[in-house]
Amino acid sequence: MTAARRPTRVLLAVPLLLAVSLPVSGQEEETRTQLWLSYQHQHKVGEKTRVFTRLGYDELLSTEDFFGEWKKPYIKGGVSYDFAERFSVAVGTGLFYTFRPEIEDLFEFRLYQEGTAFWPDSFGVVRRWVLTHRLRLEERFTEADGWNFAMRLRYRLDTKIPLNKYTLEPGAFYVPLAVEFFADIIDEIPEFFAKRNRASIGLGYVINRNWTVDLSYQRQRSRSTIEEEFKTSSNVIDFKIKSSFRIRDLVKGR
Repeated sequence: MTAARRPTRVLLAVPLLLAVSLPVSGQEEETRTQLWLSYQHQHKVGEKTRVFTRLGYDELLSTEDFFGEWKKPYIKGGVSYDFAERFSVAVGTGLFYTFRPEIEDLFEFRLYQEGTAFWPDSFGVVRRWVLTHRLRLEERFTEADGWNFAMRLRYRLDTKIPLNKYTLEPGAFYVPLAVEFFADIIDEIPEFFAKRNRASIGLGYVINRNWTVDLSYQRQRSRSTIEEEFKTSSNVIDFKIKSSFRIRDLVKGR
């Protein structure tokens, strides 16, 4: 086995092992499947500043209901600033609406602040495996049967490994790998499937310099209400489309 192949296999193995280990008591847990669809766009508006938006739709799949047991469309947006080549900060907001057939629908307004570091980020062979560390603080305001407030921290570690090319350039297939952990600071939100931890692996493709698509499988621990323990394991099918062109230039071109 060559030296170049060993790091790849190690990086592939870590999230897979974490995903398998999430449901510690698998025989006692209920396993559900969710579908996530999203479109993400970002645009550089200055030398170090970017704006970004995301439109998404989440659904708990059901064998009885064609549209799922609950549905959650959402929109998010924000701005980021690059303090250095390997570190950036961002602030953002999001609006979420969860349609729940058995109980009252849930509206959520969310604010967040985050810092992202890219390390290690070196030249040579390891340049292909840059690790991204993201720490996010979220403030969440929800309304169903009255208003509630919650705060939580999220830490995410991810990387993208090119398969058929050396870097993430047009025509490259890549493997996105990620793990994420959630820690509640203030927790008053009566929600379905609050997350505790998550691991994912997938396959992506760089169509051109403006468009990217990827499909991932995620395994996460969750709970149904704030009174319960985190005892539900969720399988998540996550499909993303990403763009980085200027929307107004595309419209002008048509």
